[in-house]
Amino acid sequence: MNSPRLDLSSPQRRRILKFAAAAGLLAAIDRSVALAQTASDYRALVCIYLQGGNDGENTLIRSDAAGYQSYASVRTPESGINIAQAQLHPIQPARGGPPFGFHPACAPLKSLFDQKRMAVVANMGMLAQPSNRTGLETGGAPRPANLFSHAEQELALHSGDYAGFTRTGWGGRIADRLDAANPGTLFPPLTSAGGLRTFVSGRSSVPLTVAENPYFTLYGSGNNQYQFDVLRDAALREMLPQSRRNTYEVVAQLYAEEGLAASSVVFPILQNPSSLVAPFFAGFDTSISRQLKTIAQLIEGRGETKLKRQVFYVNQGGYDTHANQAGAQQALLRDLSNALKAFSDAIAAINLANSVTAFTLSDFGRTFKPAANLGTDHGWGNYAFVIGGAVKGGDFYGTVPALVPNGPDDLGKDGRWIPTTSLEQYGATLTRWFGIPEADLPYVFPNIGAFANTNLGFMA
Repeated sequence: MNSPRLDLSSPQRRRILKFAAAAGLLAAIDRSVALAQTASDYRALVCIYLQGGNDGENTLIRSDAAGYQSYASVRTPESGINIAQAQLHPIQPARGGPPFGFHPACAPLKSLFDQKRMAVVANMGMLAQPSNRTGLETGGAPRPANLFSHAEQELALHSGDYAGFTRTGWGGRIADRLDAANPGTLFPPLTSAGGLRTFVSGRSSVPLTVAENPYFTLYGSGNNQYQFDVLRDAALREMLPQSRRNTYEVVAQLYAEEGLAASSVVFPILQNPSSLVAPFFAGFDTSISRQLKTIAQLIEGRGETKLKRQVFYVNQGGYDTHANQAGAQQALLRDLSNALKAFSDAIAAINLANSVTAFTLSDFGRTFKPAANLGTDHGWGNYAFVIGGAVKGGDFYGTVPALVPNGPDDLGKDGRWIPTTSLEQYGATLTRWFGIPEADLPYVFPNIGAFANTNLGFMA
């Protein structure tokens, strides 16, 4: 005789549902409401991680005569990574300063900048505290741990911990604080289309992970034998309610039940033939465009999830360009620019331009001085981009470094720019707009107290 079926309390169930998402199983929505009304006061943050360390100094280049000459004197045509001045897409910051030019592959980013839908944050990077060359070289100022290491700097930027000891991310910690903003739903507010990364790991929140392809459901039986799929699903649903003998079995049962429930929520959103956002990605079949299309569709389906606040993550790899950078970065920036423009246009089409903000992170910048193999080595400070209708776009924020190897902003002699804008300043500006209370900012960014100005002003 079977033991009575174990039950889990509501707090236990919520915790288990959050952890179920980490295995790719979606915490189910309360289906007592078949179709929720579209959430009002909706906001979303979308982190776009450029893995490997994008070369910011070839993404944006001073385009005035003196500025370009300084660039070309270091990155000469013979270096193999020089970009001709005539090929740049020129932009002019709204509040003045010298003109810049986007990489030839970034025409869509120029369009977003000119339309004031994108802002540039200059010389952003991981810092322990505001620092200068003298303090860093004499040991008077602490440095982030393992400063030029991919793994450690990715962890630092994802976690918001310059020391590299924290294994939760600031996106996850934002999600930890969203229960009150998302009442009445167990659907996770945290979604990654770029795998399980530190950025989307919270202390109590675990992300829903969605693959690049849109088939968030059980695999089919093949050869279009849909009748077998129906029979299989019916058999699974009949077996799952059986009594269980211990808590471990109950948890496994819950995982399976909620995993099946996922397909009734996410799969129809991603397969919606009437999607308004999907057509904007037509012709773009790259990893970054597929990920951003998925995110745009999930935002479009917010009426089903009943969420008012969501955090998303996507990932584009390949930016570690030690050799043959010109062709590799050209392809990466082309794909990124097209995907970001499509995403921005798609979100505008569903009247959420002012409610969704996308932003970039990358391991670090790269050395201004070229490397021997037609590439660049690991640097530090870098440009970041912020995109959305609530962004005070068409302008630069932060301080552009003096592009002088062995100069005042260089840690060394190769053009590794010491950041003048910290991750905390950048992230806190975004997080405040998102609606996280001031009192919760130290939870999201434990080192925020090291920086006096934590609102850079690029969000309306």
